[in-house]
Amino acid sequence: MVRWRRALWAILGGAALFALGLSGLWLAGWWPGREAARPPAPRVEAPLAPPGASAPEVPAAPAVQAPPEIQEPSAPTDLAGVRQDPLGTVPPAPATEEQTPEEQTPRASAQSAPDTPEPLLAPPAAAPPESAGARTSPLLAGLNRVRARAGLPTVTAEVAWQAGCAGHARYLVREDRAEHRQDPASPFRSAAGETCAPGHYFVSSRAESGPDRALTYWVGGAFHLPQLIDPRLTRVASGVAHDAAGAFQSAVVLDVRRGLTGAGRYPVRYPGPGQAAPSLRAATGEWPDALAGCPTVAARGAPVALLLGPGRAGEVTGVTLRVNGQAVGACLLTASTFTGANEAETRVGRGVLAAQGAALALPDMPLPVGAGVQVSFETARGPVAWSFRTQP
Repeated sequence: MVRWRRALWAILGGAALFALGLSGLWLAGWWPGREAARPPAPRVEAPLAPPGASAPEVPAAPAVQAPPEIQEPSAPTDLAGVRQDPLGTVPPAPATEEQTPEEQTPRASAQSAPDTPEPLLAPPAAAPPESAGARTSPLLAGLNRVRARAGLPTVTAEVAWQAGCAGHARYLVREDRAEHRQDPASPFRSAAGETCAPGHYFVSSRAESGPDRALTYWVGGAFHLPQLIDPRLTRVASGVAHDAAGAFQSAVVLDVRRGLTGAGRYPVRYPGPGQAAPSLRAATGEWPDALAGCPTVAARGAPVALLLGPGRAGEVTGVTLRVNGQAVGACLLTASTFTGANEAETRVGRGVLAAQGAALALPDMPLPVGAGVQVSFETARGPVAWSFRTQP
């Protein structure tokens, strides 16, 4: 009986092992007609984000993108401002928020300058960058040509002031500002730069702008030209800076204030009798806005100037202008008639004009090239008249 039970258990154990082997063959895929079982693909899950943060995204395969569309650059902006203070108390222009180059309104000025001003400087073949110790420069040479058209002596570069003016030009492009002062908190502020800041400045969103464009702009500016042709001016200093990363990519600075040490001989006429001057448009980005009180025209010509001298402000009462024998209208600016965009601009503008007894006629259109021009300013002492020509 015992042997029989042992035999039965042996048979059952062998059958169990045989069944286990068959199931192994089935699962392994070795059974005929049965494919091997493949493990499922692993599931990728993003890790949990920490509290308060969004869960990171699983990056998708990069898509092939079309090349970016090439867009035309927006119109560049050029800005310039004047700060003339015979008594040393001209209030600063109100500050404005920083804006894009196309919208920038400087703390001392704000309109777009002509896009293609005519050059006043003969382009040098290979002009080196203006250095702090340079005694001659394209800007100085161009300034002296402007003064020669007014019958004035040349000015020289004051080497000791050059580094400060270069520093203020660098401040303007690094800070993207257009102003006659420097922020004490700026890392680009310097005492020497602050000293040069009250002079002329010109900033542009164009990287290629330089002394030629700046001088052309100033000559077309009713509140910049009088300082260029001041007969008391004997020494100047200048600075040029560029910064391709900023909104303002170029800046030119000209100190025309500290060098007023000469004995001025008035009157001064620009362009002077018998002189030939380029035909330019009036600058449209000055502060104060010289055109604010003038009738609106398509484009005004650059100013024709008469400087009677300090203490003779308001003597001019009228002006007549004839081009090739034909009468041409003009807007007259004097210390007693100028009206700015607001009370502050009117006060500062009249101060600039009174400083040299200036009267400026802005023709109702740019003077044609190669034209003969006759101008006559009416004063209580009689007319001051002369003739000049525009360059062909």
